[in-house]
Amino acid sequence: MAAVATGGCGRADSDTATAASPAPAEVSKAPTSPQHPTPSKGAPSLSAESDAPKADASSAAPLSPTPVRKGTQRTPDRDSDRSKDRTEAVRPEGLAKLPVRQGLGWKPDGPLSSQRLSGQTITLNECAKLTGAVRWQQQGYLSKARNAAGQQQFTFPDAAAAEVAYERLVADMKDCQTTSRKLQAREKAPRDAVVLTTATTKDGTAWSRRWTGAGGMSAHDVQSNHLYAIRQADRLTLFQFDELSERPAPPHDTDTDAAVLGALAGLGTPA
Repeated sequence: MAAVATGGCGRADSDTATAASPAPAEVSKAPTSPQHPTPSKGAPSLSAESDAPKADASSAAPLSPTPVRKGTQRTPDRDSDRSKDRTEAVRPEGLAKLPVRQGLGWKPDGPLSSQRLSGQTITLNECAKLTGAVRWQQQGYLSKARNAAGQQQFTFPDAAAAEVAYERLVADMKDCQTTSRKLQAREKAPRDAVVLTTATTKDGTAWSRRWTGAGGMSAHDVQSNHLYAIRQADRLTLFQFDELSERPAPPHDTDTDAAVLGALAGLGTPA
């Protein structure tokens, strides 16, 4: 699991998008990439046609909202506004409810982005990918120490598709330590990656990865990446953040990760 390079953002490529730790993921045949926070370095991205403005897949930054002309009213996005729980999980108000926020001083890094998908593969970090979502929403953050974090929500055609995506994510993270050490060996970095499952619930899992980043979606630095995933009906809600040694801050207590999963589940519960 890569101590889940969790921070972030993701990135999407023509075929595969990546959503890294505090940075969003990246997409591989399908999306373009919304942004944000990449744990070590980038946010998830997409590369494919979508109904949102095209973004530079290499920049992993969230898409900007469509400008509204004076005297006109913007038409709400039917998919994201039809029910409050569609966006609550990725709004700044939701972050304020997470126990992990205390003391880290996260502030939004760019606007909330929302993008339709059509078959793209989104790369969450060096270990995990998601495929089959029809909508991707992201909100990036930076802490007082300038470490990245990101909230993301993926909507799927139905609950079965969301469950398949979640199970694949869990399987990918199970192999994350091996995957991370192979990357380190290839890049001639210390093979010190340690990935742990820090909490589990009926439909949620939290991971942490402590390692010397070796490029990819992570910075070349000693760091900890944290990833949280919750499956609810046809949605997956993710939260990621990084702790870089070169940007010291009070260390995260993984004993609180079960509470973080519970708070994330609450954000996705319809009122």
